[in-house]
Amino acid sequence: GVAFEWLVSPVAIEDRDGSVVGLTLQRLEMRGTGRTAELAPIGGDELHLECDMVIKALGQQPLYDLLGAVEGLAISDGKVVVNSATGATSVAGLFAGGDCISKGAEVVDAVEQGKIAARGISDFLAGDRKD
Repeated sequence: GVAFEWLVSPVAIEDRDGSVVGLTLQRLEMRGTGRTAELAPIGGDELHLECDMVIKALGQQPLYDLLGAVEGLAISDGKVVVNSATGATSVAGLFAGGDCISKGAEVVDAVEQGKIAARGISDFLAGDRKD
């Protein structure tokens, strides 16, 4: 049931009575080739998606204030410390993976860390803690 829209950029979040009801996207085209290629809007070509939630990507800037606000969360060299076998952090019931533990390594690493954390969460919820 998931549909991917490639080469689009958000233009507006639409709301009704304070609730999200849709997202307007501008279609883009790739101009040029290789590393010098640029994305450019296709004039007059917008797409409207109905939705009830929009999650903004935070980008590549670490949110150290957020990490520091989590009481008892162990951080080393700007990365959240986890048990590599379970994804468990120093805070009971909190698991992590991806950029916050690797500072932006490969996507395949983040996927594997997500799978490890999922197993760790499952074990944690079943009462079989291994941290």
